[in-house]
Amino acid sequence: MRAAPKGGTLLLVLCMAALCLLSGPGAAETAEEDPVIVRVQDVVYTRSQIQPAMEANVNLVRVMTGTYLTEEERETRQKETIDRYVAAALIQVKLKEAGLNDFTPEEEETLKSAARNQYEQIWQGIWQKARESGEEFTEEQVTEFMEDSGYTISGIYEEMKAYERRRRAAEKYCPGLILTQDMITAYYEENFLKPDRERYENDLDLYEAEIIARKNESFYTPPGYRAIKQILLKYPAEVDRALKNERARFNIAANTAAQAMQALATAAASAEGWEDMREPRAAYEQALEELNAARADYAEKRKAKSLPLIQPTVDAILAEFRAGADFDSLIRKYSSDTNEVNLTGGGYPFHAESKNWTEEFSAAAAALQKPGDVSQAVFSDLGIHILYYASDIPAGEHALTEDEQETLTASALDYYQDAELAKLIEEWMGDYPVETYPERMNAGS
Repeated sequence: MRAAPKGGTLLLVLCMAALCLLSGPGAAETAEEDPVIVRVQDVVYTRSQIQPAMEANVNLVRVMTGTYLTEEERETRQKETIDRYVAAALIQVKLKEAGLNDFTPEEEETLKSAARNQYEQIWQGIWQKARESGEEFTEEQVTEFMEDSGYTISGIYEEMKAYERRRRAAEKYCPGLILTQDMITAYYEENFLKPDRERYENDLDLYEAEIIARKNESFYTPPGYRAIKQILLKYPAEVDRALKNERARFNIAANTAAQAMQALATAAASAEGWEDMREPRAAYEQALEELNAARADYAEKRKAKSLPLIQPTVDAILAEFRAGADFDSLIRKYSSDTNEVNLTGGGYPFHAESKNWTEEFSAAAAALQKPGDVSQAVFSDLGIHILYYASDIPAGEHALTEDEQETLTASALDYYQDAELAKLIEEWMGDYPVETYPERMNAGS
């Protein structure tokens, strides 16, 4: 479960839109091992420069979406990467002719400092994603992933220089470009808001799987979400001890159902028709029925025995709340759920149509009428919940923070300048010999 969007990951997305990691030197290679991929006059880019940028591009997709590119998608990304290097080479050629290609020592130090800061921001973004995944990661592993994926300080430094060269080229060859708020808005809507709206507006399951379950953030939020906080009380220990036989029956039924499901899957893999699956399917349905009966029996008895023991605490909590106590202070005082989202964040994002909640939790959360409402005790496998309707989560467009707006503006300026430069680059390609050797790239690495 996660809090309502706060913009941290979105800021990383916007930063990466402005910084595409164009040139990142990889491991040292000999001339034979490090062939030229792009050449325009005396400006060359080799495989050790282009390959890390390619992998950084691919791995950014994996980090942000949790999916891998197909071979066809990788080929497309490779062509896009090489095309960017062709453009960068042509810009260098033009800047050399104008005497604007080199950097002073002071300028280089400024760019190196910016590269170190950018590297740290990307590192922290990936580290946060790693921590939220629930798996064990060390800082060394994150750093190794960064290096293997093409995210290096030297690579970012080279991209900073490429970015500065694009800016210089834009100033010299596209001096009439004036960025307006309408242009920024159009850029944001077309490149960020529209794709997320089209993907998630009518597919709540996909939104929950890609955004909520993976703790990602979206530029668009479907309507109907509310933030729910809870006080979670543990079941009394004496109740669990008294119901050890019912718990054992439930555990046995769960194990039997799991084995029946595996047997059904095995049968399905080799079955020639439905008749071959009749017996394992019947066995699974019987096991599932027994599991549901054992679960219901255990839950009913657990609730009946717990209610008189827990009710005084529930009454005290509700009395304090009605007397004006802040729900967050009650969470700190009573709850075993001290998750940051629950305690200091906006609350868990809940939707009445979500499949991510227990039936009991979902029914109780949906029954709350308005922000500020609180539930009676709700019993589930996890414990005894008292739910609080903290707020409605705004639907539609994500409201950009000040930092995001600043980054968006820089990204939009790059976008429109690149569009103007792209037109000129098409002309420059006819004026200079352009050589590319995509077959020299490491395929599928």
